[in-house]
Amino acid sequence: MDVNVQDMMDEFVDEAVLNEAVALQRDEIELCFNMLAEFLVYYSNLFQDGEDAEDAPMDDWEASLESYVEKLFDGDMEGSIDLTSLPLKAFDAEYLRDFLGWHVLREPHVSSVLVESLGEVLRTWALWMQAQHALDDVACHEWCSVLDDVVAEASRTAKVAHLLLYYVRLGAGIAPRLRGQRFESFVEGHARIERRDVEAKQVFLGFDNQDAPVLMLTFPHDIMQYLREGDVLDVEVGMRGGEWTMVDVGPVYPPCVYIEADELKVPDKLT
Repeated sequence: MDVNVQDMMDEFVDEAVLNEAVALQRDEIELCFNMLAEFLVYYSNLFQDGEDAEDAPMDDWEASLESYVEKLFDGDMEGSIDLTSLPLKAFDAEYLRDFLGWHVLREPHVSSVLVESLGEVLRTWALWMQAQHALDDVACHEWCSVLDDVVAEASRTAKVAHLLLYYVRLGAGIAPRLRGQRFESFVEGHARIERRDVEAKQVFLGFDNQDAPVLMLTFPHDIMQYLREGDVLDVEVGMRGGEWTMVDVGPVYPPCVYIEADELKVPDKLT
């Protein structure tokens, strides 16, 4: 009988509460598992609907929406996501990379401390499952290797995202002579750091899938020390007085999650 993810989560929570050797709090374990379950069900490819919403008959779609609204107002919505149908063997280690390096960072409230806490829960869980012979040695090694790769990077980009937001709110270092001028143009989207010059405090951003040229922005040293080539910023920049300035910023994602388009290996066509 295949072991499922939900049972492993539930048993680990019970074990952590009873076992003082597991130096984790129940609330941080449950927070991690709730966020992970949301990612796996709604954002991964592990749970696919049998019928696309666009292909569903309009009457069925309207009935489903009406039922959802009724339950929402009655307070009868399901309190938690159930992963009983997900076999543990289907949970590849790379899902941890997307969870911590992409999904978690999309939440505005997420801090570097929370990222590190989630990583510690997942690592302890993996080692516990290995001890229970639910996760074999190879799979456990893969889990821990991915966590080694992504936790520190995701923690770093969580820090820099908060620093950049604070920087923007303080005026983004705009010179007083430019503050009364109107912006001439804007560019927004996912921008990759193509190059950075720490001594000159300059970062060169290239926007994915856009015709915009590589743009140069300057940042204080305290921010420069956290930025790395390959980081992807969800950002809006504007030009004023011939200079590009950061106007708004969202999440910052580490390079270990994103790949260049020319690095994507497309399988050969079979005929």
